[in-house]
Amino acid sequence: MSLSLRRHGPWAVVVGAAQGIGAEFCRQLAAYGINLVMVALEDAELRSLARDLEREHGVATRTVPGDITEPVVLARLDETTAALEVGLLVYNAGLAVLAEWLATPVERHLAMIEVNVRGPLRLIGRFAPAMAARGRGGVILLSSMSGLQGTPLLATYAATKAFTLNLAESLWAEWRPRGVDVTAVVAGSTDTPGYRASAPRTTRAPMPVRPVVAAALRALGRRPWVIPGRANKISGVVLALLPRRLVIGFMSRTMHAMYFPSRE
Repeated sequence: MSLSLRRHGPWAVVVGAAQGIGAEFCRQLAAYGINLVMVALEDAELRSLARDLEREHGVATRTVPGDITEPVVLARLDETTAALEVGLLVYNAGLAVLAEWLATPVERHLAMIEVNVRGPLRLIGRFAPAMAARGRGGVILLSSMSGLQGTPLLATYAATKAFTLNLAESLWAEWRPRGVDVTAVVAGSTDTPGYRASAPRTTRAPMPVRPVVAAALRALGRRPWVIPGRANKISGVVLALLPRRLVIGFMSRTMHAMYFPSRE
């Protein structure tokens, strides 16, 4: 089925919309003619992108700057969307802490759960009932290859992304008869500001955001999750076939080599 203006329009809410994968979702949805409610921390970038999309594609936009976990921002989003027919929710906001678990304050672990788990649940609860009542709509959630197995140095983040993947699979099956499509994007290393800031040591170039988003929009309505990129798909298959204990050990060695080479 893939993206459909009739089924997934006329408005989409994109959270984490100012940069990286979220901004690319906005670009591709706008090119398709879907109007946008854009939520992000980066106010200036958000407004600049909205102006560009209105000029280039003739769509309408609304911007909601701020932290989606804050009650005042949630209230502002409710006000902004109250009179709109939202046919698609894209939850791209995410928080990751790259460090040993015991070296990270528990408040940071809880913050990851707030952004990565409670955040999408709140917005799904806000927008999905109306989609189901209309018999059409869609939800796209951002998972990660790290969520396919335990990932040392990303333990809590990986756990939240496993939650996201299982949630998407479950809702995909529950809501298909109601006409609401759900897909999780199981992304590998992607060329985003966050990835570049982490400065991993790797010989493999990260995947550009454009094909990641294109794969997600193609998968919508067709399958409960998608791994963008041929190399990532192959890795996913291979890791799924190996004993889980070996895979976790492999991930531990890989993460330390990429991010903490001095400890090798």
